[in-house]
Amino acid sequence: MNCLCYTVVSVQTHTLNTARKEPIVKFAVTIVTYNRLELLKECIQQVLSQTVPFSYICIVDNHSTDGTSEYLDQLAAGTETVFPNAGKPEFHILHLPENIGGAGGFAKGLEDLGKTDCDWILIIDDDAMIAADYIEQLQKAILKTNYLAYSGTVTTAGAIDTTHRRFIQCPRLMFYKPVPEEEYAKASFEYDISTFCGLLVNADMVRKIGLPKTEYFIWFDDTEYCLRFHDQSRILNVTTAVLNHKTAPVGSAPVISWKNYYGFRNAIDIGKTYSKNPHLYMAYIWLNHKAHIFLDTFGLLLGNQKEMRRYRIKVYKDVLKNRHKKPDGISPDYLPGSGYKS
Repeated sequence: MNCLCYTVVSVQTHTLNTARKEPIVKFAVTIVTYNRLELLKECIQQVLSQTVPFSYICIVDNHSTDGTSEYLDQLAAGTETVFPNAGKPEFHILHLPENIGGAGGFAKGLEDLGKTDCDWILIIDDDAMIAADYIEQLQKAILKTNYLAYSGTVTTAGAIDTTHRRFIQCPRLMFYKPVPEEEYAKASFEYDISTFCGLLVNADMVRKIGLPKTEYFIWFDDTEYCLRFHDQSRILNVTTAVLNHKTAPVGSAPVISWKNYYGFRNAIDIGKTYSKNPHLYMAYIWLNHKAHIFLDTFGLLLGNQKEMRRYRIKVYKDVLKNRHKKPDGISPDYLPGSGYKS
C-alpha cells in the first residue's frame, strides 16, 4: 500500500538580532529532489552554510532510487558540528511513494512548512546552490520593504540567466519577457513572474492562496503561482543575493522533449485562467500550434530531422486535442525520459 513516509528531526529554532530589536524572522526552505543525490548533497551543504540560518528545512524526495532516501534518513545526525553556522534547524523529510513531479513536490513541501510557525519559505530544486549570504541579503530587503515575494540572481556557468525572472509583456496573449540583464546592475528591481529557482514567499500568503497546482506535474506551476498572487504583490529581486543553478546553459536544451507536452498544456490552462481575453488567447494558441505542425510537416517532406519533427508534431497535436480539458497530472504518453532523444 502506497503511503507518504514522513520524518521530523526536531531541534530548536533560531531568532535574529534581538539586541537590535529587529523582528523575529523564521526562514524555512523546501527542496524537491529526484535521483540527483550528489547535487542534493551540495544543495543541502549550501542551505546549512547560510549566515542567517533556516529554522525549518523540508526535503521532498520524489521517489528516488539512487540512495537519496537512505541518505536523507541519516541527514540530521552530526549537522551542527559539520555546519556550525546552521543553528539547529528542524528537518522535515518527506519520502513520496511515487514521482509526482516538481509541481507535486513543491506543493507537498509548502503544505508541510505552512503548518509550522515560519514567516518565509524559500523554494528551490536540488540543483540550486544558494550563496552563503543568500538569505541574509533577502532579509535586509524584507526589513525595508513590504513585498510578499523576493528572489535573488540566478547564474548558470558564471553568467546571469535572465530566463528565471520575467515581465508580463502582453496580458491578453500571455507573453512574457525576461528581465533584461542591465536591470541586474541595480541593487534591486520589481518584476512579475519567477521560477521556483530561489523564490522566497511569505508564509502567510501561502496559507491564504493555497499550494501550487499538483495537476501540472512539471513546468509552469511556478508561473501560475506567481500570477495567483500578482494582484497582491509583485516580486522584488535582490541582485546581491546570488545562486548558482547547476543546469545546462540556456540554448543547450533539446529541441523537443516529453517535458514540452506539459509546458504547452499547462500554459494553455494559465491562458484560459488569467488572460485578459481568453477567447483571443485560445485562437492564438490554435493558430500557433497549427503553424508549427505545418512547418514541421513541410520539414519532413524535405527530409530534415525526421524523427524530431514527427515527435514534435505529435506533441502539438496532442496538446490541441486536449486543449479544452483541465490538466490532469502525468500523461502515460509523456512519461519522464520517454519520447525523442536528441
